Amino acid sequence: MNEMELIARKEIFPHWIIYALMFSIAVLSILKYQREYVFVNLRMTFFKSPSSVSFSKEEIKFFGSTNWVLLINYFLVTTLAMYMVLIYHEISNNWLMLLPIVYYAFQILAMFFVGVLSGELKRLRENILLLNFTSHFIGLLFIPILFAWILNPGLSPYLFNSLIVLFSALHLLRILRGVFIALRNKVLWYYIILYLCALEIWPVLTVYLIVSPAFIE
Repeated sequence: MNEMELIARKEIFPHWIIYALMFSIAVLSILKYQREYVFVNLRMTFFKSPSSVSFSKEEIKFFGSTNWVLLINYFLVTTLAMYMVLIYHEISNNWLMLLPIVYYAFQILAMFFVGVLSGELKRLRENILLLNFTSHFIGLLFIPILFAWILNPGLSPYLFNSLIVLFSALHLLRILRGVFIALRNKVLWYYIILYLCALEIWPVLTVYLIVSPAFIE
């Protein structure tokens, strides 16, 4: 009769990541308890234009507390995700953890700069909302994937790819919707091409050139 032997589960991530995720969930739970309609309206932006959803001023304004609670959650969760990716690939360049934050900061600052410079900040308002809401969604959807990754390190290749696909798909959806919004607002096509090249394609290529050597080594 063969004896059953317990095999210790291999742990590759530090336990404090779980506590950080639990803290994030606790903050989001308080927000949902106080303002449940925030999450209802946020889901509706998948199907409707952000400006057509009945957001309150507190939900929609850039410097509102609701927006920043969800943005800070995005910063925390995506930084943890990058940290886990670096551990999984045994990469010591810890500054790469900040890439999701840098990407968001570049996008939002570029939109504000272009809007102020051109005097068309109001017309870019919906694109700014799309960027914020996309970041909110990523911060929320990454949490269960990170929990699953911590508890199932054997599924690392699949969960790592899930993070990449989800991040890329949501931002691609944001870009496509942004283009349709621009066309609806009768923005000239060459401005749209300039926007795509300067604020979407160029940053992605730059990040790829910076990150790829670290993953290839």
